[in-house]
Amino acid sequence: MVSVHPRALKLASLFALVVASWLMLCGFRPFTPVTTVCPTCAEKGDKITLTDGRVIVANVLAKNQDGYILAKYGELRFVQFPEISKVEYGGRSEPKGLESYDQILIKNKEQTVLHGTLIAIEAGKPMALKSPKGQVYLVLPPQALVYYQRGQRKAPPMAVPQ
Repeated sequence: MVSVHPRALKLASLFALVVASWLMLCGFRPFTPVTTVCPTCAEKGDKITLTDGRVIVANVLAKNQDGYILAKYGELRFVQFPEISKVEYGGRSEPKGLESYDQILIKNKEQTVLHGTLIAIEAGKPMALKSPKGQVYLVLPPQALVYYQRGQRKAPPMAVPQ
């Protein structure tokens, strides 16, 4: 039987956590592929050209300190500014109010993004966010990677010291 030093186990766990966090933030996660009923029809929405040449057609919902929140087929994605080469707003200029929304980025491999208006932020308690459609989401501080309030990056609230 092989014995592992507790310190080595802690270091390995910390390393795995850092790698997992880095992978989650390293790049845009594509939308779920959807087969269209009209393959010859042009996609509608905003065009986001990534630095690797890929073009994403989606609706830009919000803009924050680090990037854009995109929506397509009911899915939300976060794309960071360094990944973006160009943004074209479907034949119009950048919409006003993109930075007036709040977002919570969740710590998971799906890169879940919650978008709307923060209604509760209190140390040691779940964060609450109300979506534009009226749904309320509760997120525990350890589940939140980062949150944005009116476009500005904030750290999740820490637990209240005992």
